[in-house]
Amino acid sequence: SSGINAEYGQHYYITNNLSMKLIRTVRTHWKKSVFFSGLLTAGGIYGFNRYQEDLLLRQYCRKLQSHSRATVATDHQIKEIVVFLNPSSCGGKAAKTFKKFAVPLLSCSGVNFVVVPTSYEGHVSSLLKYLPANTSAVVVAGGDGMLQDTVTAVLRSSKHRDLPVGFIPLGTHNTFISRILDGTDSLTKVDIIGQSVTNIVQGNIKPVPIMEISPAKGNTIFATSYLTWGSVKAAIDFIPKFWWLGSLQTAAAMLRYSTSTVWPCNITARVNGKEEEELANLTVVPGDGGLALCYENPVELRGDFLKQIGSKIIEQRHSGLLDKLTLGQPLSGPYHQEVDLVPVSQGKFFVDGESVDCRTIKIKYLTDSLSMFVPSDTLPVERVDILPQTPRSVLNFVQSCRDFLGIG
Repeated sequence: SSGINAEYGQHYYITNNLSMKLIRTVRTHWKKSVFFSGLLTAGGIYGFNRYQEDLLLRQYCRKLQSHSRATVATDHQIKEIVVFLNPSSCGGKAAKTFKKFAVPLLSCSGVNFVVVPTSYEGHVSSLLKYLPANTSAVVVAGGDGMLQDTVTAVLRSSKHRDLPVGFIPLGTHNTFISRILDGTDSLTKVDIIGQSVTNIVQGNIKPVPIMEISPAKGNTIFATSYLTWGSVKAAIDFIPKFWWLGSLQTAAAMLRYSTSTVWPCNITARVNGKEEEELANLTVVPGDGGLALCYENPVELRGDFLKQIGSKIIEQRHSGLLDKLTLGQPLSGPYHQEVDLVPVSQGKFFVDGESVDCRTIKIKYLTDSLSMFVPSDTLPVERVDILPQTPRSVLNFVQSCRDFLGIG
């Protein structure tokens, strides 16, 4: 008994001594202590997130392997695909992201795929001439601009216009994926890429409504998400320039735009032959029943812009819904099959994120021209659970550190 008490006392003395040394060190070098504690916490959260990504990626791989074995003898299986990759998407990170997440998933699915990098706008149109005859589908790996470029090239081609098109979102803005996947703001990068690849492998092909945009002079283009024009889009373009301000970059962009633009900055257009409309922003989107015309009310003062439009964009930016801009109220009726747009003011149209010179255009609503891979309710992909064997206290601590540091 005396031996046990002596051992316990020695252990208590050592523990107490170490605790006092730690307290004195923190008091003496509190700046270094705070810095290294934050660094250690951020490193732990980073490693934990990477571990979760790895678990989720393995879960998707197992699902795709099971599906591949079950459908190996069927005729509807997608067997040969060509992936057009835009390496410059997302600031040059697209190639790395594709190799890290999409390549393992495609390899596990048993699909034969060929990756073809693109070098410039319109490159896909040239590459389609050399597409193998046994190609089952064309897949786009990039952002909204890359998707729009590929869809336009496919629909212009009389030989390949019946090929289904898949989309693996790797861009900075992926507006189209938010149309076909619910809750993209709460999904991780692995989830979005994993579900996109799963849609392709499972052959979930459906017609998607798109827009045919025909200028009075020039080539026809096709859009899957939107055509927008006005101050809202122009202000959003300032946001990446203030990346170094972190969560304040959107507010800074709104303020910068409002101080560098001649006011009022409204646009004027004639829509479907009606009288000129003065607006802050005009957007055309393909809905389920036709083309929806949406607008932002005109603004006369910089303060009105910051209050009405700036605050709206800031709110959506913080909630992860920047690609789902609130588009305002219908301009002239709920839906249209055709829209004639005559710009009176100068500027740029933005079609799926790509700039086009303002000119008189006719927009048609197409429902059966393009087939794409979309989610299916019959074969859902379940998300992997977060380490059920991990103690709940550890998970709560990690989540608290994330909230404190502003890490999603």
